[in-house]
Amino acid sequence: MKINFLSKILIICLLSSLCYQSKTSAQTNTFPTTGRVGIGVTNPIYPLTVMVPSNSNALSVTNGTTGLIIQTISTTTQNAGIVGAYNGLYNDLDIRSTNVVGGQLYLKTTGNVGIGTTSPTEKLSVKGKIRAQEIKVEAADWPDYVFAKDYELVSLEQTEKHIEEKGHLPGIPSAKEVKANGVDLGEMNAKLLQKIEELTLYLIEIKKENDEQKKDILYLKSKIK
Repeated sequence: MKINFLSKILIICLLSSLCYQSKTSAQTNTFPTTGRVGIGVTNPIYPLTVMVPSNSNALSVTNGTTGLIIQTISTTTQNAGIVGAYNGLYNDLDIRSTNVVGGQLYLKTTGNVGIGTTSPTEKLSVKGKIRAQEIKVEAADWPDYVFAKDYELVSLEQTEKHIEEKGHLPGIPSAKEVKANGVDLGEMNAKLLQKIEELTLYLIEIKKENDEQKKDILYLKSKIK
């Protein structure tokens, strides 16, 4: 696992710092009988604890019930900045800023990434709002087929009947379905474009009918005169 490899490298680097200690500094590197190792601290609470001289934060590598983690600990914010294996399974990467279970970012062994959720089922699952300057969705089935000569345009009467019976447009998911399953942006944009193109065909048909009616009206007027 990448986490275990990272931890081994980190431990080697930290232990190598024990080889030198300034004669003017106080003894802070300890090997107590508990088996824990402290660097910069005399009472380590983890198997390996590193604390800076100001005692404001430290780097710890621990193997506990929560799994292997690397955490930055503040004297004012307990367990702030945690990176480690979630639930001690050593297979998922957990990045969070507090000690609360259900952290901010998870990388699963499946390659799925979750932000605000511990069980992402897609390559990226976000529980919350997203703001972006640009989002590009690839779509293979774009509805230009609506303008094909053999396209069967549903009549307005059929559309009206479907709306009266179902409460939504044909081919468009209902509010209940959207609430339960969400919306595929690429698919929905294609469906909306399909409806716009169908509306365009309806308008063209109505325009032709109106033009014919105008001709008939002008003809009748000429006869009356």
